[in-house]
Amino acid sequence: MQHRQRSYRTYIGWLVASLLLSAILVVLFVFAARLNQQQICKGIVIEHIHTDNHPKFISIADISKTVHAFHPEGKPLHQIDLHAMEQALQQNPWMQHVMLFFDAHGKLHVRYAQKSPVLLIYTRNGQSFYIDKEGDRIPVSDRYHPDVPIVTGWFSSNLQRDSVWITRLLQIGLKLMDDDFWNAQVQQIDIQPDGSMVLIPTVGPVIQLGNAARFDLQCKVLRAFYEQVLLKGYMQLYDTVDVSVPSQIMAIRKPLPGNMQMQPVQFAHKDTSSQSASIALMQTTEKKSMIIRHTPKPLIP
Repeated sequence: MQHRQRSYRTYIGWLVASLLLSAILVVLFVFAARLNQQQICKGIVIEHIHTDNHPKFISIADISKTVHAFHPEGKPLHQIDLHAMEQALQQNPWMQHVMLFFDAHGKLHVRYAQKSPVLLIYTRNGQSFYIDKEGDRIPVSDRYHPDVPIVTGWFSSNLQRDSVWITRLLQIGLKLMDDDFWNAQVQQIDIQPDGSMVLIPTVGPVIQLGNAARFDLQCKVLRAFYEQVLLKGYMQLYDTVDVSVPSQIMAIRKPLPGNMQMQPVQFAHKDTSSQSASIALMQTTEKKSMIIRHTPKPLIP
C-alpha cells in the first residue's frame, strides 16, 4: 500500500514538473517573439559561397539592388518577407541557389552561388547560350565572357530535344575543364550534319570523335598519340586524327611537298594507366595514313 502511494506521489511530482517546464517554455517563446518584433534589421551582408575561376556573372551590386528594393534596413524583422526576397533573387538566370537569414545582431545575410558554365553553344539558327554542369541553359552575358569550349553546329535551341547528345557534350566539357592538358589543347567542338563530333584544337590536327560514346577511352588513346607522336616533332605533319572507333586511331598526313618521302617510325608507349594504348605506325603510300590500334597491354620496346 505504501509502495503504491510513493509511486502515485512520484507520478504527480513529474506531472507538476512537466507542466511548470511547459509554462516556462511558453513564456520564453512569447518573450522571444516580442523581442523579435521589436528588433530591426541593422544591416545587410552579401557573400558569394563558391570561389572558383569563373568570373562573377552575378555581382554584389546586383544582389544589393534586388535586396534594397524591399527596403529591409531599419524595418522590424517580422515585417521582412524573406521568401519573397528569395524568389526575386532566384529570377536571375545565373543564380544557382540563395540563402537568407538574420543573425543574433539583426543583420540580414544573403549567401548565394552562381551557375558554372561548361560549354558555350552556337545553334545553326544563330542563337547562343551556355549550359552548366546540370545541362541547364544559361543566357549569354554582355558583361562577362567565361573561358569555356565553344560548341558549333548545334541543331536546335531546345536542350530537351536530344538528352543523349547533351549528356555526351557535358562529358566532353567536364573532361576539358578538369584536365589541364585537354583544356589547353581544345578550343572548339563542332557538330557535323550527320551528328558526329569534331574537336578543333588550338594547334595540331583536327580530331574526329564520331558519336563520342566512349570519350573516356578516346581521351586515353589520344593522350598516348600526342605524347608519343605529335609532341615529338610531328605536330604539323598530320591533318586529321580519327578516333571514331575508340580502339584505334587513323591519322591522315598532310600532302608532302614535291617528291619528299617520309620514313616509317615506330613509337613505344609507356604504361601510365591501367588501360594503355600502344602506338605502332604503319606507313602507306596510297592513303598517306597511319593506323594506331588500342591494346590492353603496354607495348614493350
